[in-house]
Amino acid sequence: MPQKVKVNFVDHISIAVRDVAKAERDFAEAFGWEVSGRYVDTGEKIRVSYFMVGPTAVEVMEDLDGSGEVAKFIEKHGEGVMVLSFNVDNCGQALQALTENGAKLLDEKPRFAKELNRYFAFLHPKFYHGVLPEIIDGEYK
Repeated sequence: MPQKVKVNFVDHISIAVRDVAKAERDFAEAFGWEVSGRYVDTGEKIRVSYFMVGPTAVEVMEDLDGSGEVAKFIEKHGEGVMVLSFNVDNCGQALQALTENGAKLLDEKPRFAKELNRYFAFLHPKFYHGVLPEIIDGEYK
């Protein structure tokens, strides 16, 4: 039987969009939410705005130059939920448990997000029904 990977909560849900400013306005107007933050991750080629809903961030993200993973996702699937991220205490330990469970991974070791000061790793979306599962440690700031 596989070991249980301890997940604290859904850390964030990332929605791939063509126009982050428009998506930001659409969510703000519909729900009355205020943008909690914005950042650009040049390594991942994304521009992100996010809203905090309890401990979970709802992110809208656009590709910076049309060549990144968000652009590829939109071309293949259209706009929509791309990433489902789970908060764990320690990304390395959770990744080890996933490996031992035979999970299909994109990342064999944790990556470090300098902009967020957090470690994360992705599982392969082909094996998880089109969603890109992510494990991430630390706090969303």
